[in-house]
Amino acid sequence: HPDEVCLPGGIVSDGIDKSIVQTCLREMEEEIGIGHNKTTVLGVLRCNWGEVHHLVGVAVTPVVCFLGEIGESQLNLNPSEVAECFTVPLESFLDRERWVHKQHYAPFFTGGPHIIWGLTGYIVHRFVMDIIERHDAVFANDT
Repeated sequence: HPDEVCLPGGIVSDGIDKSIVQTCLREMEEEIGIGHNKTTVLGVLRCNWGEVHHLVGVAVTPVVCFLGEIGESQLNLNPSEVAECFTVPLESFLDRERWVHKQHYAPFFTGGPHIIWGLTGYIVHRFVMDIIERHDAVFANDT
């Protein structure tokens, strides 16, 4: 989606992708140059399909991966698909003051270099609520 903050991803390619996970890994490599050999797939994030359909009108299946520390030198952006790439430390997403909630809209995250909203805001917020907070994640700064 041009001019939107998005996570890597796309549509399943018939004949190429044998699973949603393969689609995710292929799209991530095409868009930001991180290969599947540098990725640990952790699982699929469960979403409320009614909420997702309200936001984008199509089914979306977020795949959660661990990439470790990412720096600009590790990224190889595809300029025909990605204008810019940025990262946000996971612990920043736990700061409830950085989230804006409005009825009938996906949550907005205001704590990064760009506002994260729409489907991406929804997915990140679900990840925070369902994974990070539910399992009491500990970050290096917390020890």
